[in-house]
Amino acid sequence: MSKKAGIWLISVALLALAAGPAIGQEFVDVSKQAGVADDGLGKGVAFADVNNDGFVDLYVSNKGGSNKLFLNKGDGSFKDITDTAGAGIDSPGFTMGSVFGDYDNDGDVDLYLATGGQYEIEANRLFANNGDGTFTDVTAAAGVGLKEFTYSASFADYDNDGDLDLYCANYGVGAKNVLFANNGDGTFTDVTDAAGVGDKSWSWMGVWSDIDNDGDVDLYVVNGRYPAGEPNKLFVNNGNGTFAEGSAAAGVNDANWGLGGSFADIDNDGDQDLFVSNYIGGNNLYLNDGAGVFVKASHKIAGEEGWGKGPTFGDVDNDGDLDLYEGDCKLANQMYMNDGEGNFVNVAADQPQLQCATVRTKGTAFADIDNDGDLDLYVINWGAENKLYKNNQNDGNFVTIAGLGFGTKVALYDGEQLVATREIKSATGFCAQEPAVAHFGAEAGKAYTAKVTAPGSETVSLAVKAGQLVNVK
Repeated sequence: MSKKAGIWLISVALLALAAGPAIGQEFVDVSKQAGVADDGLGKGVAFADVNNDGFVDLYVSNKGGSNKLFLNKGDGSFKDITDTAGAGIDSPGFTMGSVFGDYDNDGDVDLYLATGGQYEIEANRLFANNGDGTFTDVTAAAGVGLKEFTYSASFADYDNDGDLDLYCANYGVGAKNVLFANNGDGTFTDVTDAAGVGDKSWSWMGVWSDIDNDGDVDLYVVNGRYPAGEPNKLFVNNGNGTFAEGSAAAGVNDANWGLGGSFADIDNDGDQDLFVSNYIGGNNLYLNDGAGVFVKASHKIAGEEGWGKGPTFGDVDNDGDLDLYEGDCKLANQMYMNDGEGNFVNVAADQPQLQCATVRTKGTAFADIDNDGDLDLYVINWGAENKLYKNNQNDGNFVTIAGLGFGTKVALYDGEQLVATREIKSATGFCAQEPAVAHFGAEAGKAYTAKVTAPGSETVSLAVKAGQLVNVK
């Protein structure tokens, strides 16, 4: 969207929720009644509004067996539409971190599948959304049928030209990660070498964020192989279509066996901090100084046990700061509550259903599946039922802004005082995609200003009130 031609269409819904005492971390397992207790060999979770009805839908990637597409019915439950959504959507192979994104700018989200292969490497697949509840395989025409062991894919407009580019994090001996530039006509070109992002490590995730607040997104690649680990890479965007590897200078060349990474403003100072999940070597938290240089602050997470895999951030108790749920592949999952100063304490023992003890958790993601203003939680489990936990906060202490594009930044202000910031990303954690929604904890009934900055566009200020869901396109 250009600065001159940008048009913002805004709709506001006041959600009349009864104000009451905060009931933090009260989650109820509704997986079966919601119809999403898939028990495949789960790897990935992706949330997006497939049919533009204002509710987020769900795609589950299984590494063995059929994938599932669940359409949100708007009443807290989902309908499995896999069989009617188009040939290949089930993709019964080895699928990991798949991702939704509107690659052709036609107003609905398309779907890219990151695949591996049981007996041989299978090509990744791109499905165009037809706008009628079905998808069509356009892989060959788009030129993105990469035949590598792609562990995860992510969309981002790295060159700020108004369309979504695609990055594939590939795993295995000699496998090079690949960046596809969107040509704007439904096709892509491999620009990996020209852009300088062809990492040949064993990569699990590629996550995008504007770490230095210069208006373009940077790329963090989480790497690792058994047993010693492998340094992660940070590719800083030069703003001219190329990147410079700067992980050591930025202080985030984590050399443990990494699996997942999440950017989030955990201390509400206006920049994106970083949490890295390490399967071996202990998880790490890095605080951003605002210019893209990080300081290790892992001591701020009390009771951190390692064996991490699927981290996701969200303000689960609507108190104004981001909390952290960490999927665990060995012990039990954790729920870390933020004390408002960027310190985290694991309280999962108070809600043992969240621990998924003895189960191997993979991707996790927060999403407000019923548009009631609090964040629900979906957990992918390996060879066991996936879990959907309904959050019963229901206190009206929220501002939600939906309909946002990847790379969009939202800053919430109370007068001149910055309250919190969010940045919309296509991929986060481990094989996970959260909805393209900015959710804030905010004082019920209070007026705020939301400043929204889309890539390549001027900042737009919106008058909002706690208890509102605002839809921006």
